[in-house]
Amino acid sequence: MYQPAAPIPPITQIPPFSEFAEAELAELLPRVQRRSYRTEETIFREGDPPAFIYYVLSGEISLTLTSEDRRISVGKFPAGRLLGIQTIFDNGPQFVSATALSPTTVLAVPLGELLAILRRHPDALLKMAGIFAHQIRGAARLVAEMQFLDLPVRLAKRILDLVDASAPAAGRHGPAVRITQKELSELAGATRGGVNRALKRLEHLGLIRTSRGTITISAPDRLRRLAEQEPLPMILGVADPGLKGLD
Repeated sequence: MYQPAAPIPPITQIPPFSEFAEAELAELLPRVQRRSYRTEETIFREGDPPAFIYYVLSGEISLTLTSEDRRISVGKFPAGRLLGIQTIFDNGPQFVSATALSPTTVLAVPLGELLAILRRHPDALLKMAGIFAHQIRGAARLVAEMQFLDLPVRLAKRILDLVDASAPAAGRHGPAVRITQKELSELAGATRGGVNRALKRLEHLGLIRTSRGTITISAPDRLRRLAEQEPLPMILGVADPGLKGLD
């Protein structure tokens, strides 16, 4: 659903929009669209031509890459984040797909109009580059984790991320989060079969309990210690394997 975006104060308070003069905002903002998406509705797909960058007003967006029959999550964008910044610098097609994880509202900023104003504001363009670099670092860390960390370690990280990012249900046996194996497989970059085996391994170690789409953390301190493994020490060969000492 698309509708005019005015008035839209939040977007004027973040770079690069906070660098623009009132006249430039008056030129740009009437062209910004407020768009609403249902849960699991696609915002854009891999290969789509660039047309907008998106400011997330509410909800949350998942970015995924598709390889054959697998889909890998490479990031989540909650309210207050800018999405699609890379198209400012290369004008290339979208290299990920964006899907609403919950009812989501965004402000779609036309790329052409934004670029015309950015050319007059090199400082604002540098700030955009900084935001994009931060996003690239986060994606690179996820790739390094998938390449160099054992799957149970990656699952421990993602489970704790979910607990930290939400208000987990307070189960009798510890914090609990609801998530399907399909969703976990996308977050961890693994097959559903691999995730199932890794969850059983973590359960065997007494770190979690699984039941009907719910994961309960039985030993938070031990699970967090497992999740503290970082890919760089693993690359250099100076860290023990992720599960060593937890049996």
